Amino acid sequence: MHDLINLHNHSTYSDGTLSPADLAREAARAGIKYFSLTDHDMTGGWVEMEPALKAAGISYCYGVEISTGLHENLHILGYGIDPADPRLAVRLAEFRSRRVIRIQKILELLKGLGIEISFSELPERDGRTVGRPHVADAMRARKLVSSRNQAFKRYLAPGAPAYVPPNGPTVTEAITAVKEAGGKAVLAHPGVVAKILDLPSWKEAGLDGIEAFYPAHTGTATREFISLAARHGLFVTAGIDFHGPGSERNKMSGFDYSDEYFSEIKKLFI
Repeated sequence: MHDLINLHNHSTYSDGTLSPADLAREAARAGIKYFSLTDHDMTGGWVEMEPALKAAGISYCYGVEISTGLHENLHILGYGIDPADPRLAVRLAEFRSRRVIRIQKILELLKGLGIEISFSELPERDGRTVGRPHVADAMRARKLVSSRNQAFKRYLAPGAPAYVPPNGPTVTEAITAVKEAGGKAVLAHPGVVAKILDLPSWKEAGLDGIEAFYPAHTGTATREFISLAARHGLFVTAGIDFHGPGSERNKMSGFDYSDEYFSEIKKLFI
């Protein structure tokens, strides 16, 4: 039995559907040995997550995922950050406030389509991260769509009538936020942003690694990202991007751990 690694997961502090403690239990059930919680623009879940992971005997490194404004899926993962770093907290709060503006614009567009959802109808965020999945959940609660996926396809994805482009930080700003909090910056799911990859300039900005192992990557793509990482002096990581039941990204699993690939990120584990 191989040890499994999965360093990309979301809780109810962003757009996941499980609390951090339930997420830890889910990871334990799936036999995950190395884990991280990477909520969008938010580290608040770690207070609850850490004791739950310790209780489950799972090794972990602190994590966060920052959404940039460059592209819908251009996200920077931060590992080994100090989740309580005050400068990081200020930066993330600013990124979250930009998200609120974006969501309000989306609700305006929906209103123009005859779908009136008020901001207060979204799940109680209370300082947590708000995103398009929460709009999708509100639509699903109203029986306007059957799933988050359908809400995105019909209304919220690029090209759909209520789509508003991301207004997050630049890639460099996201990397800097991670580095200043003592972390390592990793490009999330490179396969979905392959057309706009600019590893040389991101490396110059401080990028440390890329998430070569990801469910949507074919074996060939994974091997390509591993060699690309080596060429640019970057390490590789592995993540499932688990969001929990009802999210369509609900299968907790991991990749086989091997020192050959993960010795660098392993240095950050607690």
